[in-house]
Amino acid sequence: MVTSLPARPPRAALALTTLLLVLAGLLGTALITPPARAASLVQVGSFGANPGNLAMYAYRPDGLPSGRPLVVLLHGCTQNASGYFADSGWRKYADQWGFALVLPQTSSANNSSSCFNWFQTGDTTRGQGEAASIRAMVAYAVADYGTDPSRVYVSGLSAGGAMSAVMLATYPDVFAAGSIAAGLAYRCASSLTEASGCQYGPTSRTPAAVG
Repeated sequence: MVTSLPARPPRAALALTTLLLVLAGLLGTALITPPARAASLVQVGSFGANPGNLAMYAYRPDGLPSGRPLVVLLHGCTQNASGYFADSGWRKYADQWGFALVLPQTSSANNSSSCFNWFQTGDTTRGQGEAASIRAMVAYAVADYGTDPSRVYVSGLSAGGAMSAVMLATYPDVFAAGSIAAGLAYRCASSLTEASGCQYGPTSRTPAAVG
């Protein structure tokens, strides 16, 4: 009995199969090895007056020209600048739309839970404490990064959101706008004792009084 040999696949089918295998290999490599990025979050060792004892971290996309906006990002309690930078998603938009990020960082030396001291008068007054340190970081970015001083913004989460309210209230001439996520009104508390009531209890002040 004569057994016929299987027909050879057409050249077009062979070419397509080869191409698919090559693409599969390239995609597999891309999934294993993410594209390299030169820009990274860096700590700025000296940025000026620092009465609030904060650390400054900054991110500038590759090739960012001068005259671009700046967003100041304020982390929540038990967080830090690098974790907030990695998890918040702001890096994507800084790269996409071309703006710089500055991430102030507090520590347990300032607050046992590494919260910004949004409730301490010495840190929530213009020219004093943590508020003054954050202001100095903005001045550094304007001078050294060429940030457009008319397009400086602030955003924060939780205690960082409360500190965003502080910066908007104390430096309205510096910040064009801001966002407060799960934060609190400016000076709803002026001590650690008052802070708990402000966070978890009703306020006795009217909206006009808060404003």
